[in-house]
Amino acid sequence: MRKNAFRLALIFGLLCAVFVSFAQFNAACEDMRTNVLRLHIIANSDSSADQALKLKIRDRILEKSGELFEGTDNIESAIEDAKASLCEITAVANDVIAENGFSYKAEAKIGDSYFETREYDDFTLPAGEYNSLIIRLGKSSGKNWWCVIFPEICVGTATKG
Repeated sequence: MRKNAFRLALIFGLLCAVFVSFAQFNAACEDMRTNVLRLHIIANSDSSADQALKLKIRDRILEKSGELFEGTDNIESAIEDAKASLCEITAVANDVIAENGFSYKAEAKIGDSYFETREYDDFTLPAGEYNSLIIRLGKSSGKNWWCVIFPEICVGTATKG
């Protein structure tokens, strides 16, 4: 009887330890998700021309994003700064579209986007819903590109986790 009670207590203790560890991990993931702003650009289509245009727009937007968040030190301010700049961001994207001879338009908005887990050399971004500056190009039916623009940690490559 005592042996069974000991085993039961041991199993219960292990389950509690796993639960507490998971809860701490989940809290850390939620903190990450709520304290970053991601840039999410969705191409018109998967054609090579539309994908190349998406990257040109990305480059132009990233040139501007340093100025956009200059002096910003928290996520609330970053989102407000991005909201205040939506017209300018849309204009930049539409300028690149026109410069490259395309006739469709871009739309920029602040919203939530779901992202899969991404692993980098030094950190991991857990899967989940993130605050996002979303730029939709034309039909928005192509592959997307994203990075974290606040705090600024846009990096070239990620591996799917």
